[in-house]
Amino acid sequence: MSAPALTAECLADLSTRGPRYTSYPPATEFGAISPAAVTRELQVVRRDGPASLYVHVPFCKSLCWYCGCNVIATRDGSRGERYVETLATEMAVLAEALGPGFPIAEVAIGGGSPNFLSPSAMHKLMTLLGRCFAVAPDARKSVELDPRETTPLQIETLAALGFRSLSVGVQDFAPAVQDAIHRHQSRVQTAWLIDYARTFGFEDINVDIVYGLPRQSEHSFAATLDTVIELKPDRIALFGYAHLPSKLPHQALVERAGRVLDRYERATLLLLAIEKLTAEGYVHIGLDHFARPGSRLARAAAEHRLARTFQGYVEHRTDTILGLGTSAISSTPRMYWQNHNELAPWEAAIVAQQLPVVRGLVLDRDDQIRRAVIQELMCNGRVDLAVLGRDFELAAADYFATELAELAGTRELADLARYDVATQTIETSATGRLLVRNVCMVFDRYQRAVPDEQRFSSTI
Repeated sequence: MSAPALTAECLADLSTRGPRYTSYPPATEFGAISPAAVTRELQVVRRDGPASLYVHVPFCKSLCWYCGCNVIATRDGSRGERYVETLATEMAVLAEALGPGFPIAEVAIGGGSPNFLSPSAMHKLMTLLGRCFAVAPDARKSVELDPRETTPLQIETLAALGFRSLSVGVQDFAPAVQDAIHRHQSRVQTAWLIDYARTFGFEDINVDIVYGLPRQSEHSFAATLDTVIELKPDRIALFGYAHLPSKLPHQALVERAGRVLDRYERATLLLLAIEKLTAEGYVHIGLDHFARPGSRLARAAAEHRLARTFQGYVEHRTDTILGLGTSAISSTPRMYWQNHNELAPWEAAIVAQQLPVVRGLVLDRDDQIRRAVIQELMCNGRVDLAVLGRDFELAAADYFATELAELAGTRELADLARYDVATQTIETSATGRLLVRNVCMVFDRYQRAVPDEQRFSSTI
């Protein structure tokens, strides 16, 4: 395939704005949905087999100005205890809809900062999950932790509860950048958490880094990358900062420290990170993850067992994710639904013994077909339309005739992906791998119908 050189200028010139495709259709397309519709879907899920559970803990002791998560800033630890009490009722409502002994293959706890919960509250949370669901003895258990607030007892408690996977937020180690985003975190704090977790059996440790933040430079970002490499995490998630102050007003605070980096500067930092991490032996996975050879994520990628979910790239374990807590999103092969973002309506629904559902989407057949294409592009950079056609009993090349013509006929897209008529495969170029969201948008019927770049982050 003839493709442009992989340079920062090329990436920047071809970049646009679009969904991150942690789901298709994107969450921006969710609309009104009733708890009754979700209850009916859960009757189908009951027959599907094991699911993954995601529990959202929204609390943080301080608000990071760059943050795009659903967060409640508070230093009142008792709110965590009360939150677990309400979660207990939500679990019971969900378990009743699923039936007794519903199997769970994976538990992930995110936030916010899950370590806002005291060790006793975390122990109670996991005990309640075990009572309401049949959590497999070998279930993968993962948790996000803030190194600034984690205690030794919290690590020891999580290890005793069977957690072996850990995600640590870093973002950037440069003091000037930390000032700009209102998140001060030292290398010592971070290294202590990773080392202590390994001592207690954690074997799958991820570190998050963000590029595109105010005050970042090539020199400072290279130093952050060097420090992360010294920590030897099993995985690294490298995210482009999504600056959307119209949706997240607190993000306007980062502008006090200086301008947000432009697309050329972002592209330069991205390529710098790829060069340094791959030189250290990390395998570049999908769009924005890196993994040590032999790690669980690297093996999953090599065996084409990756999935792209609201938690990023993960090993595919189940087709259903069930969310608990404020803002948590659930997904099945047929439907998405999301809980109330705000604490008060979430609690009110649960007190009324109802599923706290506020919005969602029932997937039609076209959604399911396009979701399969986008999932393959995001995870593998390649789609076999012959296989897709067999799976969905259709002539896939005819079904996507308009999209394939657009790929071939638009210069910018032709540089990113190519369709081979003989093999019936779509494959991204080296540039297209980094701009795979651009390629996915060709197959996104919602973006084609009503493109709205202002809702989305930069594709680079």
